[in-house]
Amino acid sequence: MIEQAGTSVLSNDLPLCVDLDGTLIRTDILYESALLALSKPRALFRSLRGLLRGKAAMKRALAESISIDPKALPYREDLLAFLEDQRKSGRRIILATATYRSIAEDIASHLGIFSAVLATEDGRNLGGRTKRDALVAAYGESGFDYIGDHKKDWPVFAAARVSHLADPSRSLERKVRKSARIGQVFRRKTKPLKTFFKCIRIHQWSKNILLAVPLVTAHRVSDRGSVVACALSFLCFSLQASATYIVNDLHDLAVDRMHPKKRFRPLACGDMPIPGGILLALLLSFASVFLSVSFLDARFLFILIGYTVLTLAYSFDLKRRMIVDAITLALLYTLRILAGAAVISVVVSEWLLMFSLFFFLSLAFMKRYIELTEFGQKTLSGRGYASTDIDVLLSVGTTSGFLSVLVLALYITSPSVLVLYKTPNILWLLCPLMIYWITRVWFLAKRGKVSHDPIVFAATDVRSFVVAFIFALVLFLATMDFSWVFPS
Repeated sequence: MIEQAGTSVLSNDLPLCVDLDGTLIRTDILYESALLALSKPRALFRSLRGLLRGKAAMKRALAESISIDPKALPYREDLLAFLEDQRKSGRRIILATATYRSIAEDIASHLGIFSAVLATEDGRNLGGRTKRDALVAAYGESGFDYIGDHKKDWPVFAAARVSHLADPSRSLERKVRKSARIGQVFRRKTKPLKTFFKCIRIHQWSKNILLAVPLVTAHRVSDRGSVVACALSFLCFSLQASATYIVNDLHDLAVDRMHPKKRFRPLACGDMPIPGGILLALLLSFASVFLSVSFLDARFLFILIGYTVLTLAYSFDLKRRMIVDAITLALLYTLRILAGAAVISVVVSEWLLMFSLFFFLSLAFMKRYIELTEFGQKTLSGRGYASTDIDVLLSVGTTSGFLSVLVLALYITSPSVLVLYKTPNILWLLCPLMIYWITRVWFLAKRGKVSHDPIVFAATDVRSFVVAFIFALVLFLATMDFSWVFPS
């Protein structure tokens, strides 16, 4: 949305200077560079050593050590359209930024709308008053118009003929309106609460219902203490999972921005700033650990830490390794079941663990199958799969799903089932239920009707809810005595 001042002050006789961070792009190159440097120890060391010589030296060290892809940055489309119109009318557009020159020139070259670039270089950090002095030296006092977003730009606003604002704070806008001539105000409609829930991926919390599986299989649903402990463990696991999702999003910014759907995630599109994402992840993780230490069993905390370590290993490395990534995802789901057992102090059956491993391995392969087929990619960016693997993924995915049914059948015939169920023969109804659900979801995945995450799909699918209800009903009926129907 663009607001225009009441006074017509938009003329094309003077250059239009544009800030980069937070203005032309919905992120900050310094934070982007620092994130990339975290995965490169040498780059991180060089940047920290450069910081001792000043901010400009640090930016140079980062620019020389990492690579920023201009195509993968979240640009402000409304501002780009405005700049393109100004350029077509014959106006000179100048990129004036505190970003290091080499990166700024790459961005300017990519966009192709700038006549010149003023940026940090040669020990001079082009921000605040330094930027103001550089622009005044180049174009004179009131010899340029300026577009910025931050209170640090105030000296530049004061020296410009006309000041345009991009998502300014209320205090900055009031200050500029009082002391400078306002041109246009570029605003984007954001809903902070919606952004927050999207950032923590609250819809993914449904996966943590697996923590209640031991509560059901151990027949502890009527035990109030166990139910309360399970509910609290659900909250702790969900908070920690959200923290790891944010870390994953921070790590995958460039890849997500090139993805047709993931580019709309809050961190990727710039709705959530990088420092805000880091702070949110730390707060969520702290809350999760604090609640676990204060109210839950130490074994649960141990499993929660193991889950976090494995999740981060997946985010930073394992997800790029073919097959290993799917096994890791299956293990992460199984860890949820182990955590649910630990919190109510029950031992998980090896049958349940094997069932979980094969079942979620099937869904993990389905996730990769969907990602490959949905967008017709020849290779899956950041993963170890190619389009030629589609048939194999389909085969191993369905096979893993049916192996989980086989494990379930073997469990029903095992002596251990007699301890928990009075009429175990009723449990045989679970096998056709599982065969139906697994086969149906794979059919839908083949037809392109399953979202990129089959677990999220199941959480919104009516038939999946019906199957789950019947599944629970069969388990309940098996605990009752129907010996008159099924004589031994």
